[in-house]
Amino acid sequence: MGFDYNSLLMASGAAGIALCFTLTSSWLRERGSIFLLTWAICIAIVIAAIVAFSVFHSTVNVLHSMLAGVLLTSAFAISYGGFTQFSTGRFATGPVAALAIASAAPIIVSGVLGLDGLSFIFINLMSALLLGFCAYQYWTVRAESPGPITAIAALHWMLAVSYLLCVIAVAAETPLYLDGQVPDNWAEALNLMVSVIALTGIGGLFITVHQERISRRHRDASLIDPLTGLSNRRALFERFPEGLVPQGAGLVVFDLDDFKGLNDRHGHAFGDTVLRSFARMMEDSCRGDDMAVRLGGEEFVLVLPQSSATHALALAERIRRLMGRMIHTIDDHPVTCTVSAGVAVAEKPGLSLDTLIRKADNALYLSKRSGRNRVSQTTSTAA
Repeated sequence: MGFDYNSLLMASGAAGIALCFTLTSSWLRERGSIFLLTWAICIAIVIAAIVAFSVFHSTVNVLHSMLAGVLLTSAFAISYGGFTQFSTGRFATGPVAALAIASAAPIIVSGVLGLDGLSFIFINLMSALLLGFCAYQYWTVRAESPGPITAIAALHWMLAVSYLLCVIAVAAETPLYLDGQVPDNWAEALNLMVSVIALTGIGGLFITVHQERISRRHRDASLIDPLTGLSNRRALFERFPEGLVPQGAGLVVFDLDDFKGLNDRHGHAFGDTVLRSFARMMEDSCRGDDMAVRLGGEEFVLVLPQSSATHALALAERIRRLMGRMIHTIDDHPVTCTVSAGVAVAEKPGLSLDTLIRKADNALYLSKRSGRNRVSQTTSTAA
């Protein structure tokens, strides 16, 4: 193969150390991505296993082989815990412990019985099974980042296959006993070279997925109003990227009445409480693809993709009544706040979002001019 066993072990260890450092550094910058730390711990244990294998290569002592095998399979079991953290945010302690024990048991038992060849076979077999299991798990969540996660699963499978080839090669040469010889064949060399490739590749891909998650989180945050948690103006216009709304789409624009006076009398903290309460009321009124938006200040929009003038007016009226009956308390004094609304519906195709908002704003102006605390609709919403 061009490399001896120890050289390949050293290459695997070097790749592991670099990967461990990279993953730990990434976790330190983003503490919420705990799966990075778990994977760094896995790699650290793999490095310890590589050291144990190197010692075993010099001593051919079955205890060293058993230690290396238990470390290796434990690392792969913990990597499943890294997967559960990656996908659910929680480390699956019970399943990880069960996998580690089930994997270590045949290695230890066969080694204690003096069957060092069989013990070595179990090291490779259990490693292959654990890696294959992890590969399948990553395959099931590939929709999050199809390219990188599919590649992570593929590298796990590739490494699993290399361990299976070791099982075949060792079983053919020394099925039960090593007889003082260290397994050193084409399959072992191939496994070590694949390990270098897989460790490096998986580490880089995890960093890629991590960065994609951060980018998505920042993008999602840019579409959310931080005070109320509703979608913001940018999200509203991204909902209709071509600027056109479908026929039958309804829009209700809400504006809290005399909100400036409310802030002046009771303070901005109380005003923020009222805004959050109204936002929750809008969210509770949403169905299916409906979208609740805070345009800014005390102005809100409810988008109804499939609606009618009758439905939009009824829903706006319901929210108006609920808001009027809601009682807020400050210094043991009850405070109420009303809301006015304007309704517009796209009765023909090809209407722009800007036009529909303008029509709803005109209807809102009618509500304000007519005494507030009411719902209005412009005389025509056709386009």
